[in-house]
Amino acid sequence: MTTTTRFQKLAGRRDKPPVRFMDRLVSLLARLIIAFLYIPIVAVIILSFNGSSVTSTWTGFSLHWFDVLLHDDDLHAALRVTLTVAVVAASASTVIGLMAASAFTRYKFKGRQLLLGSLFVPLIVPEIVLGVALLSVFSALGIPLNTLTLILGHIVITLPYSVLILVGAYAGLDPSLEEAATDLGCNQWTTFTRVTLPLMRQALVASWLLCFVLSFGDIVMSTFTNGVGSTTLPLLVFSRLKTGITPEINALGTLLILLTFVVILGVGIRQMRQVLTQNTKL
Repeated sequence: MTTTTRFQKLAGRRDKPPVRFMDRLVSLLARLIIAFLYIPIVAVIILSFNGSSVTSTWTGFSLHWFDVLLHDDDLHAALRVTLTVAVVAASASTVIGLMAASAFTRYKFKGRQLLLGSLFVPLIVPEIVLGVALLSVFSALGIPLNTLTLILGHIVITLPYSVLILVGAYAGLDPSLEEAATDLGCNQWTTFTRVTLPLMRQALVASWLLCFVLSFGDIVMSTFTNGVGSTTLPLLVFSRLKTGITPEINALGTLLILLTFVVILGVGIRQMRQVLTQNTKL
């Protein structure tokens, strides 16, 4: 090794900034937090393949509990109710949220700020209070608890999130685009469907997915608004957990985690394609 090479290496070591204590501490804390978040998920996936009927005892790899899951009629019925309620509640909240966003950002009327603020009140009120209030209203009106009351309850808790997302997205749209479409002869409906909706597409997808996830995993509101034959999947799982965690519940958790990753991956790939397409056009 020549003298010049040694000098260059020594100079490179001196130029390299020393790793500070705070950097190492922050890195360690970040790793611990990530481990704290993902260890339960990994544990559920591993234990779902346990052949034993006792979760705490590992007897070998098995797909037995997935087979049991496929033949559980009560769980299938609860899953159908949950998906129906989540899809309807997410769709209704997104549509109402879009109309509210359009009204609050494009039109000026008396009491606009007060009405907009009142839509966010359910975000700060404890969900158990909302559930009791809705149950009191349904009882006073003589409305029997069923799937419809369940959907109404889920709309109450998901609508504020939809409005929050869509009002922000609508406020970010350039009004001159809609004015240009109007100047070119488009009526309000054509301007809305051909200009506004395409520009709001990503916000609408985000709103729908968030509302769907909130509705799918809700327990508190479902406890007060479900009736006979409208038991949701979270309520069924919670009732079974009272007798202990079973491998069947772990298998169900594994399938839900897999489904979540597939949805996230699908949305991510779609957005990545859009970004690449836009960059190619530029």
